[in-house]
Amino acid sequence: MKINWTNISQQDFLENYWQKQPIVLKHAIPNFIDVISADELAGIAMEEFIDSRLISNSNNQWQVSHGPFEHFEDLPETNWSLLVQGVDNFFASVADLKSLVDFLPKWRIDDVMISFSTKDAGVGAHLDQYDVFIIQGHGKRRWQAGSVDQNLKQSEVSKDLLQLDGFEAIIDEVLEPGDIIYIPPFSPHKGVTIEPCLNYSIGFRAPSAKELMSEFADFALDHDLGNKRYQTNDYYVNPGKLNSSAGSNTSSLLSSNETQALKQMLHSLIDSEDVFDHFINEHLTKPTRELDINEQAITVDELIQTLEQPDTVIRKTLGLRSSSLTTGENILFFCHGEEFLCHPQQIEFIKILENNDKLTEKDLKSFEYWLENIQLVTRLINYGYWFIDNKDNDNGLQDTQG
Repeated sequence: MKINWTNISQQDFLENYWQKQPIVLKHAIPNFIDVISADELAGIAMEEFIDSRLISNSNNQWQVSHGPFEHFEDLPETNWSLLVQGVDNFFASVADLKSLVDFLPKWRIDDVMISFSTKDAGVGAHLDQYDVFIIQGHGKRRWQAGSVDQNLKQSEVSKDLLQLDGFEAIIDEVLEPGDIIYIPPFSPHKGVTIEPCLNYSIGFRAPSAKELMSEFADFALDHDLGNKRYQTNDYYVNPGKLNSSAGSNTSSLLSSNETQALKQMLHSLIDSEDVFDHFINEHLTKPTRELDINEQAITVDELIQTLEQPDTVIRKTLGLRSSSLTTGENILFFCHGEEFLCHPQQIEFIKILENNDKLTEKDLKSFEYWLENIQLVTRLINYGYWFIDNKDNDNGLQDTQG
């Protein structure tokens, strides 16, 4: 699935709109048909493992409820929205929507959130700190969006709901099925439903320095890094420095040299390419939301026999993230935050694992190191990261694993 660039080109979008200003892409998906129904969305919002919210407004009194929900029969006909995160991790048809933005780095994509909203519903004017492409499904919705402004302030109108008092709109359009609105970070926006509708939001992740620092600290602890302690023999070279250094610095505790030495201890750890590359690949392949992971006990011999059966394929668990890293004489394959040591000659097959959602017997056996490839895939199946399936099951809820 690709965006039908009509009013601008993809290059124009990247140069002039991406992370700069909002834009509406009319007829971006010609003849678009919903890839999930409102009933199916309501159904998964009843599950414990799903992140879902119900946002309603009555007489300007906003209310946010969190799932799982038991039923929806008591809701009014208007002024409420059901929002469900990470639906792409459970419906292959929803995951396919991410191919619309495959011109952007894959690691940046967070998830596909889907909302069903009744007439006059919305979540109010607000800001997000991430890029988002919102696809209009059935129904109609009026969208207003303003220029990027990081100085705008939001206030909490209800628990877990921030809103703006207002903003000056540079976009004010009604979206119909197949239209897309792109909204960059800190662009104020507001959507109000005209006809009951579905919206598909492809959200992008942008790690903060705080998040990376926290995750890197955990990584260092997990891998027993950073054990080297501060040391110096400078005092023996210049004993007078013990007493004189304090007076030459704004700090009564440390000299500037000591401060720099302590900073360098941290820099030497994070500036190590091997360490940071290992960390960032592990971190970025960790799931951001719940996946349908089902471990399956199978041996290499059993897998080989299974693959000989007609129409058998091995599928990647929806939402799974993977990457690879060349280190010395080996290849590290990262999957779901886990590390797998591989032979350098497996690199072509590993790229297939990264870029494809299913494997056949031919894919596994068409390489010189085919046995090593099957051994790797067997481990991935044991972990629940890939699973054995039938060729016919290309869409729908990922329910074929258990």
